[in-house]
Amino acid sequence: MAHHDENFKDDSGFLSIFLGLVVLVSMSALPATIGVIQAFGG
Repeated sequence: MAHHDENFKDDSGFLSIFLGLVVLVSMSALPATIGVIQAFGG
């Protein structure tokens, strides 16, 4: 049988929220990033 640990903390919820925020910020910053690359890249 599986051992049940009372002190185990599941951090997957925090990780998924953090990754969601990273994706949200990067998607909203994508047009500005493309503009900077086009401006300085030629």
